[in-house]
Amino acid sequence: MDLRLWALAFTVLDWTERQKAECWAALESRVEPLLTPAQAAALGRLAVDLPRYLQAARDRGARLLLPGDAGVDALLAPLPYPVALWVRGTLPPVGPRVAIVGSRQASTRGKTRTRAWAKALTEAGVAVLSGLARGIDGAAHGGALEAGATWGIMGSGLDHPYPPEHSPLMDRMVAAGGGVISPFPPEAPPLKWHFPRRNWLLAAWVDGVLVTEARLRSGSLVTARLALDLGKELWVCPGSPEDPSAEGPNALLREGAAHICLSPGDLLEDLGTHRVT
Repeated sequence: MDLRLWALAFTVLDWTERQKAECWAALESRVEPLLTPAQAAALGRLAVDLPRYLQAARDRGARLLLPGDAGVDALLAPLPYPVALWVRGTLPPVGPRVAIVGSRQASTRGKTRTRAWAKALTEAGVAVLSGLARGIDGAAHGGALEAGATWGIMGSGLDHPYPPEHSPLMDRMVAAGGGVISPFPPEAPPLKWHFPRRNWLLAAWVDGVLVTEARLRSGSLVTARLALDLGKELWVCPGSPEDPSAEGPNALLREGAAHICLSPGDLLEDLGTHRVT
């Protein structure tokens, strides 16, 4: 089977998650998957169009990375089926990696803490990843950039930076040696259902997730629970019971699902690296 073609198909064709999972299970069992005539025809067109997809990425100063390309297989291994990745800059490096996530409507205190901690983790040799959203995500990328590189996962295609005001931030990330990565083709807009897939990749590619500030119902907690499902570490910054921005971290602590984190040193100690001074 052509893994490169299937990864592209699972990414750009309008198949349900169930159809993708069933196809991949059949392929792994070396069984010919049952495709409708329309699906088979679409797959055939992709085989012809693959060079065009590769060139379209280059035209945007990016790369379309598929199974077998350098560094990709390790990132695809924890996923339930392979996907195509459009990448500006570099892939996250081998070594300790942490995702920092949190509220879009973050407090000034939360953003200040996140920037400082992301900088400290980057200085300690931990790659900081986040989701390029407003609030905590933007603070995490900005803080990491003060010490080195950082990596962001998009919930849209490269032609639609989201939020739009973070386009200069993405340029800075690429220029600093980091990367901006999308599991969606360049023309894909920032649709609501895209962000759970973004969160899925973010959780899969790190050793653990740090939630610095979040409401009880938020995408950050979705990422946190995905990390737990994948067997990753989870850290949270606790807060006052009266503070709505601490609802998510406090709830995860009450459930016994997360480690309390009071400084970057706590997280580094858990990762087994040296403590920040």
